[in-house]
Amino acid sequence: MSGTGEEQPETAPQRPAWDLRSLPPHPAPPPPPQRFRIPIWGGVLMGVAIGAVLVVVVPLALLVGLFTLRYLNVPPEPDGAPVTLTADELTGTWQDDRGGILVLAADGTFSSTEVCGDYVDFDNNLHAGFDFPSRLSASGKWDAGDSTNEEGATSVDLGFTYGDGEISGFYDARSGSDAPVLWTYVGDPDDGKLCVLKKAD
Repeated sequence: MSGTGEEQPETAPQRPAWDLRSLPPHPAPPPPPQRFRIPIWGGVLMGVAIGAVLVVVVPLALLVGLFTLRYLNVPPEPDGAPVTLTADELTGTWQDDRGGILVLAADGTFSSTEVCGDYVDFDNNLHAGFDFPSRLSASGKWDAGDSTNEEGATSVDLGFTYGDGEISGFYDARSGSDAPVLWTYVGDPDDGKLCVLKKAD
């Protein structure tokens, strides 16, 4: 007691620093976010939709792409429209741009000198533009008929022997820019290699 005779108020005992009870309480953690749960039937519908995209949309897109490439990469063709020529109009001498000569005689025979063509050896599975010459000198028979490639066009078909094979050659008739022409693709049409014959007489 002090000399004044007055009682001193009691003070709360101080806690040491290592006593964690002296720290203020931590706030409660926030509640976890609510997650969106897809019901079972929703997952089934989503799977069906994805399957429909893979089965229908993807093949359709591929087809559109193929058609687009096909029409953007059209092989070249000579001027004029498919035309029908008589045997008299076909008879005579035809010449390509490199001086090759094809002579169609009135009796149904022909002779050629290094003339271009789409020649095929069906017996030995050989084709011009791949593993067979695209220019030949030969003699044989020719015939005219309706083209299987171009509606309304006359087709000239050659038949002759070359080496150990029976060779066929094919041309279609077109009106041309100033006179009828005989023409064909050599090998794969997408390669754009044309053989065009103009009448020399």
